[in-house]
Amino acid sequence: MTDTATRQRRQRAVLSCNDCRRRKLACDRGLPCSRCIKGNIADKCAYSSTEAIEISANIAPNSTIKRQLSESTQADLGADNGSTPRKRVGPSEMMRSDISPQDHLNSLQRQVDRLEKALDDQSFSHSRRISNHFDRFKDQQAEQPKQQAGLLKGRHYATFFYGPSSSMADLAHFPDLRSFMKEIYQNSRAQRLAQDLKEVERREDSNNSARRVLSIQSLRDLLPDRATVDSLVETYLGTFETTYRIVHLPTFRASYEDFWNDETRQDTDMEALVLAMLACAACTSPHEVPRYYYKGSTLYNKAVLWIKGCEAWLKRQSNKHRTLASLQVRCMRLIALATITYKRKEYYQEVQTHMAFMRSSGMHRDPAIAGNRCSQFEGEMRRRLWATSVELELQASIDKGTPSVLSGLESDCAAPRNIDDALLQVDTEDLPDSQSEGVFTDSSYLHLSTQSLKLRIELCSVVNSLQRVPTFSDCLRYGDMIEKCLRTLPVWEDSRALQSSALLNLQLRQFLTILHTPRALKIEPAKAHEFGYSVIIALESASTLTTVHESLSTSANFALCCMRNNDYLRAALLICHIAYHASESKTQIAKATFDNCLEKALRLRNELVIRLGRGGHAFWYLSAAYSLVSMRYNPLQSATFKLQAVDRVSKLFYTMLSLLDEPNEQSMASEVTLENVVPAFPQLNATLSEPLSTRSFTDAGLQFDPVAFSGSSDWMLDDFWFLDNAQPVAADDQTNMLF
Repeated sequence: MTDTATRQRRQRAVLSCNDCRRRKLACDRGLPCSRCIKGNIADKCAYSSTEAIEISANIAPNSTIKRQLSESTQADLGADNGSTPRKRVGPSEMMRSDISPQDHLNSLQRQVDRLEKALDDQSFSHSRRISNHFDRFKDQQAEQPKQQAGLLKGRHYATFFYGPSSSMADLAHFPDLRSFMKEIYQNSRAQRLAQDLKEVERREDSNNSARRVLSIQSLRDLLPDRATVDSLVETYLGTFETTYRIVHLPTFRASYEDFWNDETRQDTDMEALVLAMLACAACTSPHEVPRYYYKGSTLYNKAVLWIKGCEAWLKRQSNKHRTLASLQVRCMRLIALATITYKRKEYYQEVQTHMAFMRSSGMHRDPAIAGNRCSQFEGEMRRRLWATSVELELQASIDKGTPSVLSGLESDCAAPRNIDDALLQVDTEDLPDSQSEGVFTDSSYLHLSTQSLKLRIELCSVVNSLQRVPTFSDCLRYGDMIEKCLRTLPVWEDSRALQSSALLNLQLRQFLTILHTPRALKIEPAKAHEFGYSVIIALESASTLTTVHESLSTSANFALCCMRNNDYLRAALLICHIAYHASESKTQIAKATFDNCLEKALRLRNELVIRLGRGGHAFWYLSAAYSLVSMRYNPLQSATFKLQAVDRVSKLFYTMLSLLDEPNEQSMASEVTLENVVPAFPQLNATLSEPLSTRSFTDAGLQFDPVAFSGSSDWMLDDFWFLDNAQPVAADDQTNMLF
């Protein structure tokens, strides 16, 4: 056999695709070829070479990848041989014998690199589709309502919002309390009394359907006798003025004496200032049990009348030629509104309107930039008024549950100096230096409160944010900052510092309760150790808040008891919620805190209702919560606790009913106008107000026993019949429940 015969014959290269070869048709050797493209089988176009079969077995058919394979093969073969590649070369060309093994390996490596790149592009496109689908899924989840520590009360357009820091928001997460109140209300003494009271109000409203306007010649016509005025003015100066600095004491006392020495003298500024002070202190001075109208106590109605008188005076003040007295009366009016809870639902808007007025007046800028246009005395008074307004706005935002407007406001107004008013003269050219923080002065509260203002504004925004709930680490970090501020507060021995020390403590410690409430109430998911820590901190801070208010009340200082009643209301509701849902490991500490604080909170709220003749709805909530939690720890006495929940309220308002008076013309006035102002409604004849007896401002000696009951049953609070037609609250509709 010859060498030619024994030598293996070289296989002819396959120059057509599998389909064209099977059909015995000419093939243009493309990938895919034109015939396969026309026959709509481009994805099946392949060549019968070993390499092509291996590639097709490992990679899914894809015309783009196959085209890249063909083009890369042509480029590699042409580059490796140093010649121009053929226009179209099939995969079988790689089997040619004139290609060296090294060139073949390099070509394969380049093909692998290109194929990997093509696969990566495919993977990226697939990942992007998955990512887009996941984003759409997250958007759908975001559109679904989620549970928040807030309350949207009402329906349609008649809604009211209470954010996470509001005391009302806690009730939305205590549905068992609502159900319990409905259960004990039906066919109870409270229901009968509420119906009686509703009939009384309907009769009074029908008799006084026309809006009444009281026209007076001057604000002096609204003042009671001097002894009563002196008592209330001293009460104001000894309480509110030790914290919120609004008047300059030496200047005020001198003008006050002149005001009474010459009664024929027309001093409208002093009249407005005195009237505003009376409105602030009317319901906070120690007194006997007052008389009552169906709209509230006589003292409450007097305070409302005095506020309306101040509003009438403010309407007559020039917005262009502002005076110090007009700014002072504006600030005092807000304090009076908060103290007697008048226009409670509109109070937040009133404060925001006041802040807009102060900003438009430039009070947020430091007076030093005015140069000679503002004296040193005027500059310091501007700083005090701005600091007072800031504190009122911040607390109103906390009670409402919204971020403070101060979080987005740039202000460079310096803090008031820690000096007594005696060192600040009207004609002074140089302000005295601030005293050390350990020395109590007339301005110590505002001076120290400004130091923690930035932290409190940030906390108000964080806890009321709709975008993000503070994490547990955030709570720990802010808690450390609050504790640090509390430790730096000085301890004063001056007897005047009682309210200042208490308020500095309260305004910081309230955030410890608010920060940990979402986890303590399990509104936000938390680990076991996070939940336990939040419960302990919340109980401790709530207990301290109640104790501080109790100590002030024991000292016959009821200013903060009335003005900051949300402090102990929020604390008491939180304690009841935790104690009611406490696990066995937390029962002991929750029960101890509950027993220690709830009776204090009930006494404080009782004192508030007695003074105002209003606000009983919150007392009703506390009374019901007290009995509900007591039933959990003593289930055998459930019937007794249910009866006590209603009888506590019945006893309170029977006392008020026994002192019910017929309303006079001044108490029925819906508006007060000064002389020369054209009224829009029928007027009443102007009359001097009836003097208040000085005996009514002596020690009341009110005693409240939460477990002592009365057999009386004839009266109830004005907002109790809302339960008459109440419908059961669905589990998914608790955010819209009506109180």
